[in-house]
Amino acid sequence: MKPGLSILVAALTCAAHAGAAPAQTSPGADAHDTQRPSVARKPAAPARDASASRETATAWWYDRGVRRALHVDRDWIADFAGNAGGTDRTGAARTGKSGSPLRPRDGVEKDSGALPPGASPVYRDAGGAPRALPGGVIVRLRDTDLRRARERLAAAGLKPIRANDPEGQTWLVESAPGLPALELANRLHESGEFESAEPNWWRPRVLK
Repeated sequence: MKPGLSILVAALTCAAHAGAAPAQTSPGADAHDTQRPSVARKPAAPARDASASRETATAWWYDRGVRRALHVDRDWIADFAGNAGGTDRTGAARTGKSGSPLRPRDGVEKDSGALPPGASPVYRDAGGAPRALPGGVIVRLRDTDLRRARERLAAAGLKPIRANDPEGQTWLVESAPGLPALELANRLHESGEFESAEPNWWRPRVLK
């Protein structure tokens, strides 16, 4: 073979090797995909525990106009009726011989969420202290309503038990124990018809 022809054949052979097909990639992948590092799949979020969500259930009340959060304690109730409880005509909670209406929820109460008559959920405030609702709402009238206090309360569908101060500005009015008392207090405050409204809370006595 002539020298010029040998050089031409060698050049064509090198060009053929240079144009060989690249390494096989998955269908639909571009050239950059071959260098892309694999990304680990993010693990699925764990299922939310229903009991945990119940433990963090919240409510609120108005403390002289300031909205304060409450957490429902699902392990306890305040059984005012079952412990010779309820309220007397002055709105004071009767707690019976044990001195406290608090008791653990039984299994049925935990499963159903229902409370016996005369009982209240136990709430925890920001400091963790327990409180409950024996019944009654404390309503504070506006100055312009003092001369017709009973009339003003009756117009709002409320039944006064007694005035809490000599001026007759703050009144204890009737309500059922438990959640109805909290709902009534919040509704009255949010209506704007009164200066303030808040539940008649039961709280453990602090020994000095």
